[in-house]
Amino acid sequence: MKKLIIALSAIAAAVGFTTSAHADISVAGSSNVAYLSTSGNTTGGDEELAVGNTVDFSMSTTTSGGIGISSSMSLSLDYDGTATAVDGGNAVTFTTGGSTIVVGDVEISDTIGAVGGVVNGPLDDASDLVSSVASGFLDDDGLGAELTTAMGAASINISFVSNDDSDNFGILNSSVSGANAATSASITMPMGAYSVTIGVADSDSGESSSGASASGTFGGGTATIGYSNQTLIATGNDYLATDGDSEVIGATYVMSMDADTTISVGYQNKKDADSHSSTQTDLSVERAMGGGATVYLDIRNLSGDTSSNADGTAIGFGTSVAF
Repeated sequence: MKKLIIALSAIAAAVGFTTSAHADISVAGSSNVAYLSTSGNTTGGDEELAVGNTVDFSMSTTTSGGIGISSSMSLSLDYDGTATAVDGGNAVTFTTGGSTIVVGDVEISDTIGAVGGVVNGPLDDASDLVSSVASGFLDDDGLGAELTTAMGAASINISFVSNDDSDNFGILNSSVSGANAATSASITMPMGAYSVTIGVADSDSGESSSGASASGTFGGGTATIGYSNQTLIATGNDYLATDGDSEVIGATYVMSMDADTTISVGYQNKKDADSHSSTQTDLSVERAMGGGATVYLDIRNLSGDTSSNADGTAIGFGTSVAF
């Protein structure tokens, strides 16, 4: 990724006065072009071309006391839509003493341990393969704060959403129906040759979750296994008729064949309180071409209980470029 630094002092000199630049403003971007073929829809399958671009703007500075302050915003045309969107700008990040604090729009970790997906964005978002198994809270982001800090060799994350109906402006501790608070906490720590993450989450809506994952080197690659349990409510959930627990079991394996080629395999099985279950298997092969360009081949298969018979196998082939 190439970084463009805008020299504010040079701009100021061009208009006839001088100043000092205290901040860095960087611009980066990415492009995606993909061919998609899927049997996962009621019309018997189709072929699609997905093209999207994103431009990311980042701003950062450091105070005289050593506190880092940063924010970012993206302008994007998504590969699975036709509308141009502006994302980000709803949060500001502060870093100091090995800790990071995000204030504004934050997302809690309500699916800790739910691993298994390895395909790239176009196939993940536009494969037409849709499980009808409920997983994840009805709303897991909103106005709040997030803390990430180190404790010895461990990393701790605590996220708190005070109002999930707002992102960057809203009432704290709102009593309005639906403006629910939510909290998650997780810790990642080394245990011998492995790295283990465990976490819990809770929402005022009545939903809660817990989960864990472990990763380590195996056979020349990195293997990750995970388990997540989520207690969900049916009200407002299109995929759930009965309050109760959803369970997700998954694993991934990532191996580098050479300096430029990576093969990833993923597996995920989930079931919910309606006794619906589905199984997803992924395969992704990526090769770096230099200059920030990567070509990839993705395959995803979904079986079991799905939305509108949206099961089957989907294939994606394309390139992603980081500028």
